[in-house]
Amino acid sequence: MYPDHDTTLLPEYRAPRPRASRARAEVDARTCGMTCMSALAEMLRQLFAARQSRAADTLMDRCSREALEKLLSESSAFMGARVRYAVEDRLRHRKPQLDDTALPTIRAIASVLNAWLHDGRRMAIRAVLRELSDEELKELSTLPELNDEVATMTGDFAGGNAP
Repeated sequence: MYPDHDTTLLPEYRAPRPRASRARAEVDARTCGMTCMSALAEMLRQLFAARQSRAADTLMDRCSREALEKLLSESSAFMGARVRYAVEDRLRHRKPQLDDTALPTIRAIASVLNAWLHDGRRMAIRAVLRELSDEELKELSTLPELNDEVATMTGDFAGGNAP
């Protein structure tokens, strides 16, 4: 953060916890296998580059332990040393109760995309969307908590498959 910015005016990087419903459970069942590792790595890289380490910590807390471990095992060169260290440190100090409330990775990504849209960081949104596969883009665009403008942006990368 820059010293001239008031941190009390920044938006929260927390998506409201959705109500349990049958439709939401169906979406969770579909998205559970989608790991989005490249997009998660790019999002963490973007967050640390923008000096938003608190938002990065919140994102890592929302992801499951398995997703973070998979991120470390899959993409090492792409993440960079800073992001790699932060993920390892977060895993080392992770509280067990966080795994009970972990979201599917695509939902954790959606909450940060909404916050970025509010901040006007459309280039960062596009950089993350570029890393998602067509299936992941389609699922992301159908998430009910995703902002309509972000859902529309997914169509630029899905080849017209997303709304």
